[in-house]
Amino acid sequence: MKKVAYIAGGILIGVVLSTAGGAFADTVKSMVGKKVTGEYTVIVDGKKLSDKGAVIDSRANVPARALSDALGADVKVSGKTITITSNSEDNASVDSTITTPTPQSNKYLGQSKSSLEESKKITQEKILIPTKEIRESKVAQLADLEKVEGGDFTPQVIANLKKEIADLDAEIAKYEEDVKLIDEALAAIK
Repeated sequence: MKKVAYIAGGILIGVVLSTAGGAFADTVKSMVGKKVTGEYTVIVDGKKLSDKGAVIDSRANVPARALSDALGADVKVSGKTITITSNSEDNASVDSTITTPTPQSNKYLGQSKSSLEESKKITQEKILIPTKEIRESKVAQLADLEKVEGGDFTPQVIANLKKEIADLDAEIAKYEEDVKLIDEALAAIK
């Protein structure tokens, strides 16, 4: 009877461990087996790195050692962990000598001309134009509501419309900035 109990207990423990291991594996994100969908040039403080960055699973990835070397940081690899430490005294002295802001990095640099043109077309036609049309309809709704005196709407409706318009304005500004960055990347190709 004890032998059956041990076997049943072993099976139960095996099931629990295999289930827990599978659940844990789902939470760990790994780039192993992911496809590189693009590469780009990495520029640090105006200097081009010899190693290129990669786009993997729609995320930009930079070469850690080359980046840390360019920034003057220490890199240590231990097992599957990369630790980058910077000298805070060096950073403080660098920060105190900077008089102009560093330019915003352009996520579109390094892409092909056809890819950039397609991105610009999609951003303008599929995002910006419809978003601007929605914004204009919300502005018209707001104007109509503000004209009506004693209507059956609450001040909260007007506040909600104003918030929606502000959110749309922020979205439009973001995508207009993307178009500007795409234009800069296209200019860099020509």
